[in-house]
Amino acid sequence: MLNELVKRFSGGSAERRTVERVRRKYPIAWLHGSELVAAAGIDISERGMLFATRTAPAGSQVDVALDVEGRRVRARMTIVRKGPITREGVEWTLVAAEFQGIAADDWDAIVRFCRAQPAPENRAASELSALAATDDDAYRLLPLNVQQRVVEVLSQAGRLLAWDQAKSPLLRMTYLGQARTGVHRLSVHSRLPNEGEVLFFDSVVTVDDAGNVALDR
Repeated sequence: MLNELVKRFSGGSAERRTVERVRRKYPIAWLHGSELVAAAGIDISERGMLFATRTAPAGSQVDVALDVEGRRVRARMTIVRKGPITREGVEWTLVAAEFQGIAADDWDAIVRFCRAQPAPENRAASELSALAATDDDAYRLLPLNVQQRVVEVLSQAGRLLAWDQAKSPLLRMTYLGQARTGVHRLSVHSRLPNEGEVLFFDSVVTVDDAGNVALDR
């Protein structure tokens, strides 16, 4: 009975899968107010996850914390299905959820976990210092209105979900330098969930000193 319910909540038969799921237990908890509620991870993919909890989360979204590759990953999830089961006389709720907001580095850890890929080798301290001023920091250091405009431009191009202040956009940004005086070029690697798949895009945007954003390519 449990296996049949897991199949139903995980999305059906193998022929219908668009991303590979990893069936293994993993530590997970979900946020109820200010408290973390322990749960049991059942399977996970690059699209979402299935977990069991003694207390059912309310609403259509839930924040979770799970441990993969020895790191704590936090994510905002959209609940697509949930329902009760009984296992050895104990009542549980199965929750199937999809990723909606997650930091780029945490997303990379999820992908490696699902694909059984090793974590990247440690870089020298000098390389880490150089990267600290690029990658995700390039996005986080932008003023909020410019962050919103970057997301808007990529969303209009079909390369990113629309802006939502409650969710972290699925992007990674690297500063490329000035295109000309007062105009800066940035490389953006973005991810877009789309009907069970995750689409990847590499773009270049320009931002001028007035905060105007344009898609270069």
